[in-house]
Amino acid sequence: MSEILGKVEGIIPLAEQMGADEVELYVASGKSFEIEVRLGQITSSNSSIDSGVGIRAIVNKTVGFGFCNSLDEKKLKEITEKTIQIAKSSKPDNNWSELPYPSSFPVVRGIYDKRIPELTAEDVVEITNRMLQEANGYDKRVMPYWGGAGSGHGIYAIINSHGVEGYEKSTVIGCMMGTVAREGNTVSPECSETDYKRSLNISPENVGQEAARLAVDSLKPKTAETGHYPVILAQDALIGLLSYTLTPTISGDNVIRDKSAYKDKLNTLVASEILTVEDDGTMEKGLSTSAFDGEGTPAQKTLIIENGILKSFIFDNYFGRRAGTKSTGNAKRRGYATTPIIAPTNLCVKKGDKTPDEMISEIDDGFFIRDVQGAHSSNPESGEVSVVATPCWEIKRGEIKNAVKGAMLAGNIYNMLKDLKSIGNNIRQIAYLVSPWISFNQVRIVGEA
Repeated sequence: MSEILGKVEGIIPLAEQMGADEVELYVASGKSFEIEVRLGQITSSNSSIDSGVGIRAIVNKTVGFGFCNSLDEKKLKEITEKTIQIAKSSKPDNNWSELPYPSSFPVVRGIYDKRIPELTAEDVVEITNRMLQEANGYDKRVMPYWGGAGSGHGIYAIINSHGVEGYEKSTVIGCMMGTVAREGNTVSPECSETDYKRSLNISPENVGQEAARLAVDSLKPKTAETGHYPVILAQDALIGLLSYTLTPTISGDNVIRDKSAYKDKLNTLVASEILTVEDDGTMEKGLSTSAFDGEGTPAQKTLIIENGILKSFIFDNYFGRRAGTKSTGNAKRRGYATTPIIAPTNLCVKKGDKTPDEMISEIDDGFFIRDVQGAHSSNPESGEVSVVATPCWEIKRGEIKNAVKGAMLAGNIYNMLKDLKSIGNNIRQIAYLVSPWISFNQVRIVGEA
């Protein structure tokens, strides 16, 4: 990292000489390796090494952005000049305040495993084969339809002209598989499983086995009858729904733009009293854990909903200042070639005291939904959702029974969150969501016509 920073440290004074009032550099360098599976076979591999820098320059309240995928001194100078030109030719933003100032960063743990950078291509292929073998050996009716495995490691840094300096290294490894099962003329819906972690503790065998089990269990589905039922949502279904509803609703930019359903509801009851949600950028081993965000603001825990009461939104530096508060450390970068956006880090639903078996046993006639399709069509401002529940199973007299086909979950997610039945104790992280199963008292299920 010191070598990389040495190559870019001259950009800030250079940009200031060119007329910049403030300058920010986001530097990243990483390596990744990926294996792809199609129709039961390893079909491709991809190895990439990438280094670059993103530059934000502010001139008289105008913001210019440029990036360069090279750390060559000449190219860095050229992109700095272009970024300043963009800033000088842009329209001023009178809401602009200033870039962050230095603050101490928290100590975060479990985001780097020295074993992962030492993995070879053959190691990742071997992980993929273990996953494939488990799926193929589970049942002859199963076809591993898609999947793969990958590893990555990198270093990244944020520095600005106010003296913010942060750098960090991280690792990630994971595997995923989607399967279908065929019996006669019946084909199951696509069923998938994943396992992504910061350390070399994944289980490709479990991924292959679980993806295969779900597909077999989804054979010979029944048609759901339209009505209102108790429903349990697993983590994959939850993140599908919340990503297009609750997540944008708690985002500070939508609050400021009057596009949040919760805009005027701070310190009021917005969900069931059994629901508590916090955003934790410091969570040990979290997939989105870091000591600082994409602007150099220290990571923190932010209580979003406590016992059903809305306590806070999430902000970056710009919208935090516009809201009269401060950044919550939620400026997320998707690489050096992008500017920050507001996004959750590790969005954590506080676990309840019910085991999965207890949650199922409480339902006499309802549904267990593992995943959903079509959540992108949800309306975050109104909360209206209409998604296909797949894979999905009926619950009868406290037991999971037949698979269900063609079931639609329809309703208002914000009303659903007010009508929770129970929260499980089976915490799992899927992407940014850290949650157990959640069950709802009454959800509208629409069967096939």
